[in-house]
Amino acid sequence: MKMGPCGGGFGDVWEMDVRGIDRIVKLILWHCGAVDAISMVYERDGQEEQARQWGKPEGERSEICLESDEYLTCVKGRLGNYAGCFLVGTVTFVSNRCTFGPYGMGEGAPFELPAAGGRIIGFHGRSGGLLNALGTYVKMG
Repeated sequence: MKMGPCGGGFGDVWEMDVRGIDRIVKLILWHCGAVDAISMVYERDGQEEQARQWGKPEGERSEICLESDEYLTCVKGRLGNYAGCFLVGTVTFVSNRCTFGPYGMGEGAPFELPAAGGRIIGFHGRSGGLLNALGTYVKMG
């Protein structure tokens, strides 16, 4: 199931092929005044794969490593405004065990993408030099 994206309309659209993805292993974020870029390592059919990076890797680099029985249940944050365009100002990841973040800065409109009984297995959105919009793919069950 595809949720979102939340954010602005600028940047290039990107999507993931989530067929066969079992879980997210690690999230990699770059952030400063906003969320600059995101990438992830996921497990597909028992093998770890690195997703491409969306956005430009500037600012502080943070990694979120999930345990083998841990999965994301929600992505939330606040939108920001940079040079007149809306983007992902802050992002927080919630797992079945704990909360990671917020990463970035911003006091704009809040957004929330709950998995509603499922688990988040991937992302889609828009990006250029920054992360303009972020959405999720949810696997139910």
